[in-house]
Amino acid sequence: MIRVFHGDNEFGIDESVREIRASLGEDAAASNTIEFEGRNFKPGEVEAAARTVPFLADRRIVLVRGLLRRLDTTKSARVRGDATAAQMSTTGWDKFGEMLVGLPDTTELVFIDTFPAGAKEKKLKDNGGAIRALKSSDTLNISVYSTPRPRELGDWIRARVMSEGVQVSPSAIVKLGELIGPNLRLLDQEIRKLSLYVGDRAIQPDDVEMMVPRAREANIFAAVDAILERRPGVAMKELYQLLDDGASVGYILTMLTRQTRMLILASHLGERGVDEREIGNRIGLRAEFPLRKTLAQAVRFNHEYLAEAHRSLGEADLSYKSGEVRDRVALEMVVARLIGLR
Repeated sequence: MIRVFHGDNEFGIDESVREIRASLGEDAAASNTIEFEGRNFKPGEVEAAARTVPFLADRRIVLVRGLLRRLDTTKSARVRGDATAAQMSTTGWDKFGEMLVGLPDTTELVFIDTFPAGAKEKKLKDNGGAIRALKSSDTLNISVYSTPRPRELGDWIRARVMSEGVQVSPSAIVKLGELIGPNLRLLDQEIRKLSLYVGDRAIQPDDVEMMVPRAREANIFAAVDAILERRPGVAMKELYQLLDDGASVGYILTMLTRQTRMLILASHLGERGVDEREIGNRIGLRAEFPLRKTLAQAVRFNHEYLAEAHRSLGEADLSYKSGEVRDRVALEMVVARLIGLR
């Protein structure tokens, strides 16, 4: 069997590969799995591995990572006449599918091509040279793994929680989606942790707030909102909550400084007409909740305020680390300073 796993859902692809290995058994998989990755292997090497008889097992697994994507890229580079972009020779690969005709039934040959988040291309081209080359082989199974869109993410979270044998409230699903976004690997990690924590009861929003580290970011956003609206009491309440949850003053000052820096970048990029998704990629925010909050806050500050706020936070951090002011006093002073800037 020849399989092609491709798309921008790296987590889903990895799960499918693990399932194939698990079906072989741990001991058998260790001695009957070979993996090709990089640029320095040739068609004949892959063919030889795929035709090798398994050792004390009923199947053999051959994994080839990143090849098809590079072949498509190289082919398009050759058409453009871009010699520097064609980093991988296509010699021998155009007939690769024909070389794989008649593979033994004992071989699982899996081509794995993942696309990074934010990339323009999210999967292999349906009519690309790489796929066309493989279609001449006997058996070909192609699976596309796509990261869930925002409106699909809730269903993914619900199904994942249920697979752990636990229930989840609709509001907790929304909270998880907002705090983590479409990072499926991190979502899976947090869902497993939450499932162990709640036991027999359903996961609620309060559980998410308590157990998911990114919930702390929500308090930072709420504090920044309160500072923006000149509500020092509310701002300090949010920051004190972070302290009560175990965050240090140093961590809070770092997070406030980080948020101010991202606001400066988001404001600058927005004025230049950069679209929201690209802004998220450039400032390192891809989860829907923090990106949406940052963009909303960016349009409410002027450049002079943000620059002065960034300097004030740096001074507060220095005063705190040098021991000039006590923990909570440092936060109260910086909040008063930020509110009084405008």
